[in-house]
Amino acid sequence: MDKTGLYKNSPYFFENKAASNYDDYVSIYGNIKNRDSKKLKLYKTAYKHRYAKKKGLSKLDCYYEKKIFDKFDYINEIRNNMQNDKKSFKKKIYHKYGYGLIIFSLLPVLGLIIPLFFNEYNPLIQNWCFSGCEKGHGITDNTHNNNYIKKDIDITTWTIIEVTNSVFLCISVFIVIFVLLYILSKFVKYERLKSGKGKMKGKEYFNYCMEVLDLKKK
Repeated sequence: MDKTGLYKNSPYFFENKAASNYDDYVSIYGNIKNRDSKKLKLYKTAYKHRYAKKKGLSKLDCYYEKKIFDKFDYINEIRNNMQNDKKSFKKKIYHKYGYGLIIFSLLPVLGLIIPLFFNEYNPLIQNWCFSGCEKGHGITDNTHNNNYIKKDIDITTWTIIEVTNSVFLCISVFIVIFVLLYILSKFVKYERLKSGKGKMKGKEYFNYCMEVLDLKKK
């Protein structure tokens, strides 16, 4: 195999010249094929070349993938510097990323406030009714029961609020699930590249995910 030709045709060639930490006498093929940690480094080195070739959502994915990989690099760097103090390491990571992700994950809870509070079983609102209400509430059909308090909102406005809240709840749940799964998939890809493994499909990928997430039965 002509390794020189493979080197020049590889996307890693375009930025590898500037990577002083690579041996000039080791081909790109050798780096990708035989050196585990180098595979991730080379993949990141070729980011600008990949980004320039992408279009649309693929370009956006490439951009955010780099952002996420940079965060993983930062976490690994901190872990290496704090090997003897795992407690402080976890505390620092939780403060920097963990709490933010938890708060973000709770975003859909905002969409549950209205339906949880304004329901027929809440004793605080059982005697509330809409402005313009003329219902008898069990006494008469034509005369409003004065034991029920009219609020400054009509039924049309309330319907709009309910629909808007439902839309927000559905969208926020979708966004949270999508973002968390996206980050998780990038974490698996990061670990796969770091360990020098190639692309996986089906059961092999599933088993590797379980292994990376430490969910595989011992």
